[in-house]
Amino acid sequence: MAAKFKVGDLVWAKMKGFPAWPGRVIQPKDEVKRPSNKKPHHFVFFFGSENYAWIPEESIHLYADNRNKYSLTSRIPRGFKEAIEAIEDALKALPASPAESTTKGKNKDSAKKPTPVRKPTLKRPLSASKDEPRPSTSKTPPTKRQKILVNTQTVKSPVKSPETPKSSESIVIPDYSKTPNISKDEFYQEIGLSPEPTKIKSKDVYDMPDDEEMDKVSWLSMTMSLQVKGRQGTSGKSQGYQHKDLGVPSTTTGTAVSSSTQIDDALLTRNSAKSVIPTPLRIGFLGLGIMGQGMVMNLLRSGHEVTVWNRTASKCREFVKAGALRGTSPNDVVQNCDITFTCVADSGAVRDIVFGNSGVLQGISRGKCYVEMSTVDEETVEDVAEAIMARGGVFLEAPVVGSRVPALEGRLVILTSGDRKLYDDCFSCFEAMGKKSFYLGNEVGTATRMKLIHNMLLGTVMAGLAEAMALAEKVGIDMEDLSEVLSLGSLSCPTINHKSQAIVNAMVNGKFDPHFPLQHQQKDLRLVLGLGDRVEQPLYVASAANEMFKKARSLGFSESDISAVVRAANA
Repeated sequence: MAAKFKVGDLVWAKMKGFPAWPGRVIQPKDEVKRPSNKKPHHFVFFFGSENYAWIPEESIHLYADNRNKYSLTSRIPRGFKEAIEAIEDALKALPASPAESTTKGKNKDSAKKPTPVRKPTLKRPLSASKDEPRPSTSKTPPTKRQKILVNTQTVKSPVKSPETPKSSESIVIPDYSKTPNISKDEFYQEIGLSPEPTKIKSKDVYDMPDDEEMDKVSWLSMTMSLQVKGRQGTSGKSQGYQHKDLGVPSTTTGTAVSSSTQIDDALLTRNSAKSVIPTPLRIGFLGLGIMGQGMVMNLLRSGHEVTVWNRTASKCREFVKAGALRGTSPNDVVQNCDITFTCVADSGAVRDIVFGNSGVLQGISRGKCYVEMSTVDEETVEDVAEAIMARGGVFLEAPVVGSRVPALEGRLVILTSGDRKLYDDCFSCFEAMGKKSFYLGNEVGTATRMKLIHNMLLGTVMAGLAEAMALAEKVGIDMEDLSEVLSLGSLSCPTINHKSQAIVNAMVNGKFDPHFPLQHQQKDLRLVLGLGDRVEQPLYVASAANEMFKKARSLGFSESDISAVVRAANA
């Protein structure tokens, strides 16, 4: 049967669970597997991004013939207007068809001009785009533990549109070298950009699932975020970009950090490096501590509608100024939102928020969704999940790997288990908050166990580093020299490099500014020791590390960074 569409056609392409989006039929990419079913599919590039996917022919419609049919008038996703502008520009750039040329000739009573020869179709369709969310694709491997990686990068380029000159915009730049049989001048004329654009580096392109898998996984669970690579200053540190939605100035990320009881100024001026298509669902967030602050701001920057609540009400003010709504209680937030996230310090705080007066449980009704992102013990997670589901709610646990800076920059690793559909519905939020999310299964407690094991290793590494730094000082070795040696040898890793330098800095200024509070690390060690006891697994090193962190707490460093464990080592 002849294909209904051909390469180069401008189309509306609809993926399950999402509105039709402007695109262009393109040549298939070798690295993207064709769906296994026998239905006709076409490989579609989505305007406003550099992403593409196999789409069933029945879900594709010619753009020109259906220009108004699929246009949105309400709840318009971020990036949709820009995608429309891009496809309209591409439509204007297309050579006139013979029928169109005849019609124009008749209307103007002029001689019929020969139809221009259509330029060769580019294998990689192109369009300039603003730094806004756009559709994207991701591979969902057909395994029981589906793990979704989000890791595509783009760059900032000061290319200006010839029709509407603007300041520095984020654009997607294709590779001319991969476009044969066309001159460089024709190449750039086709895409409407100036010659010699900056190349981008794209990685981790994933296959589209077939229709059977599409029934199980919503389209949002397959979107791939775009991360804008920050400009590098002379110091080598990333510099921010102005975020037009929040109206905040561009700033360079410094080394200063806030205490756990203050709203960080850097948080309110740090600019999002990712473009995410936000879910239309209303999001609630309970807890604006060291982690919650960055997570909420990234949700706001990516266009999500967020309602916040915090026990210290004053912390909500700056987020309301940035576009958040303010809830009066956990109960109020749950009642007014579709999905509510919680990220607080410990099990006691979680139980207070869920089971306390005007708590989460009072707002839960059938269909309400609750996501627990706090690191707590399994028993607490299971009790909360049971209570939520008993009232008809939907539960997902999603503890995170990362500290204050990854939370600010949207680079957390998110571990989830529980309801799969809720994971899919949360995926745009996870894109905004993290660099990768894992779905570890439907058994509640799995994600908590993974997080505790991770933090057990973190605690033992920090205890060993603290003893090494303390010993170096005692034997007359400069700790800064040791820090440099560690950063250049086989032990080099972010934890060793950053925390050894934090210890060196603290020896000078006497401050251990909290990125991950020491009391939280000791709590995690205590919980993982309990986990080991239940399964009769000896944890000798973790037990010793726990004693070091307990000693540091007794010395008054509970709210300091975990690097303050060095005080226990040299006490």
